[in-house]
Amino acid sequence: MDNGIAMGSTMGTAIMLCKNNDATKIVAAAPVAGPSTVAALAELVNRMVILEKPLFFRAVAQVYENWYDVPDDGGQLQNGKDAEKP
Repeated sequence: MDNGIAMGSTMGTAIMLCKNNDATKIVAAAPVAGPSTVAALAELVNRMVILEKPLFFRAVAQVYENWYDVPDDGGQLQNGKDAEKP
């Protein structure tokens, strides 16, 4: 599961991790991805679930009504709480 698949690198890596750990079934899902990326990744999984496949796909953010970039230090969590800054 991902918030969207841009180039497919992260999802592709996750799929290969599953394959390397002998997963018996792999389902890849995301709300949005480009058609060519979906086609390439679909060959690697048992099932691919993508809600939106814009013909002119440029970025994951293009299909979200509200999209906010998270700063590098904004996504770190520790035991369910914000990580302390050094």
